[in-house]
Amino acid sequence: MAVFQQLLRLRHQRAFWLTISLFAIVMFSNLLNLFQASNAFLYQALEPLGQTQQTNIVLVNSDNLSNNHQQLVSKLHDYKPKAIIVLADEPLQPLPIDNVFYPYSNKSYCVPHVIAWATYQIQIPSQEGLNCISIWQEIFDYENNQIALIDFKLAVAALPKFSAQRVLNFDVMSEQLENKVIIVGQKASSFNVQIHAPKLNGLHDPLLLTAYMADSIDKNTVVTLLKPTYSIVIELILVVVLLFGFQKLSLFYSFFIAFMSIFVWCTIGYFFVESMQIYIPIGQYIILTFITLLWILVVRKVTEDAELNVVVNNIQQKMMGRFIPQSFIDQASPWDPIIQLISQQLDLEKSIFLARKEDDHRVVEIRAMNCNLDDIQEMRRDYQRTPYSNALKSLGIVQITRPFFKHVSANEIEFMVPLVYAGDVRGFWALSVIPNTQFNQQAFEKNVNRFAAQVAELLFHYHIFKATERKNKTLINQLLNLRLHEPTSQRVKRSIDEMEQKMTTLEMVFSHTRSANILFNLFGQVIQTNAALEQFAKQHQIAVFEMTALDLLCRCCKLDTEVAKGKLRYVTLNKAEISLPAKLNNRNYTLSIKALNTDSSQTASGEPFQVSGILFEFIDNHAVIDEQEATKEDQS
Repeated sequence: MAVFQQLLRLRHQRAFWLTISLFAIVMFSNLLNLFQASNAFLYQALEPLGQTQQTNIVLVNSDNLSNNHQQLVSKLHDYKPKAIIVLADEPLQPLPIDNVFYPYSNKSYCVPHVIAWATYQIQIPSQEGLNCISIWQEIFDYENNQIALIDFKLAVAALPKFSAQRVLNFDVMSEQLENKVIIVGQKASSFNVQIHAPKLNGLHDPLLLTAYMADSIDKNTVVTLLKPTYSIVIELILVVVLLFGFQKLSLFYSFFIAFMSIFVWCTIGYFFVESMQIYIPIGQYIILTFITLLWILVVRKVTEDAELNVVVNNIQQKMMGRFIPQSFIDQASPWDPIIQLISQQLDLEKSIFLARKEDDHRVVEIRAMNCNLDDIQEMRRDYQRTPYSNALKSLGIVQITRPFFKHVSANEIEFMVPLVYAGDVRGFWALSVIPNTQFNQQAFEKNVNRFAAQVAELLFHYHIFKATERKNKTLINQLLNLRLHEPTSQRVKRSIDEMEQKMTTLEMVFSHTRSANILFNLFGQVIQTNAALEQFAKQHQIAVFEMTALDLLCRCCKLDTEVAKGKLRYVTLNKAEISLPAKLNNRNYTLSIKALNTDSSQTASGEPFQVSGILFEFIDNHAVIDEQEATKEDQS
């Protein structure tokens, strides 16, 4: 049953199955040889780093091997070589000499062809599967039952090469041929296929590959490949180590390590080739390093997005029952909330807002209050002309002498106010007022200027925000910034902003309450205080952040510890509210203690008895009495 439950849990563990898929990639990449091309590329890149000048292999080229091979072989045999190998594309009549081999004519011997490894001609075939005796087995006693790699450390210029004419003319020293393995072949044609191998790229002579194969076997420097079983074990260990490492490190250091692994693996691979004649599949290791890094990034992204979506959904569900007004910059039009602001604060007869056309010096009427947009008598809409220019020059409200509105009463006064912020003209505000006996024009103009400054600032920031938003929402910007689809981070940011707005508002309300409030959790720790409490603590020299709820209750109400514990226990278990008299520095207070219940939207973890905290509220009795007396005096 326990095993079955574990399997059910694993079914929902996305990261676990993705990890299993990563190990499956390691297994299948080895079984299917997916990364062999990278191994071959790095081998041919590392081989030219080594250099040697000594060899026992000699090449002899003939322009007409079919006619002069017997004479040529006889001359070469006089130099007492170790062996002579005659390679021809046609059957030749072999000479009956022991150490002379004609692989093409004599069917019992053959020269194994070099195998292309991912287009690189560098592999020596195994002895198994050959239908003849390998010439290398006969000459060098070479036996190898697995594919090996040619060692290309020999410099091309260090390989002795002679023409048949020089040999026939005795233009060769005996030391150059004595006890050597001589490979005799037809001179290469210029139209032969180019060789694709280290140090031989661009050359046409196929005898060079045979010579390098012979040189590697003669020196016993043939490079063997690491067994696939060992390679799989190393790769699995590597992936496990990288999984731990990349998860612990930052993105920058993960990429740094991944790129540094190229140098490290190349160094290790070169060391194994030089010292042990073993080639480890460093190309696979490097690719798997980057696959593991990519896998970590993808899994981390998928997991984080899934978790963030859960967080966003939880926040939205919790905020669903809490009203949050739309912010100013999120409004479809900035003028509606501005009209609402003005109508609540100023008593105006008429009011019309005019907005500047972008990249122009003309204005257009946009909103009206207590009138209609066609109630404008003024025909001019160029703010470089009066009355707009007068308002701009004064940088504030100006009284209009020429009628701006239609149907203006005899005692109605008209004004024009520029809406300018940071030197940017966002529009104009035309308004009128009918003064009464208490009207103070100077105070009125001052108040209007202050409102106009705020309106201009709101319009300026709204304009900048919307312009930036339009620019960011262009197709090319979204494509380059990978924002064709809204990222999860934006949803999280928006949800957090909404919560922060709500929390800031609640903290502000809590902080500005008149009574001194302090909230404790059930573990005796302070959760929240307001400004009045801080002033209260300072006035009575109480270190509230170093006290528990029990300490504060005993200190303020002069209660024994046992009695105070009983009070707190009653409040906690019954989720009740009690009031106790408190006296500090000859000043009387009423201490109200209440338990705050945990609602259904809150998590119950870490909150015993479903109580999120105990609120202490200190009510100043003297202040209450003073307020009551002041109220009675006002009523009388």
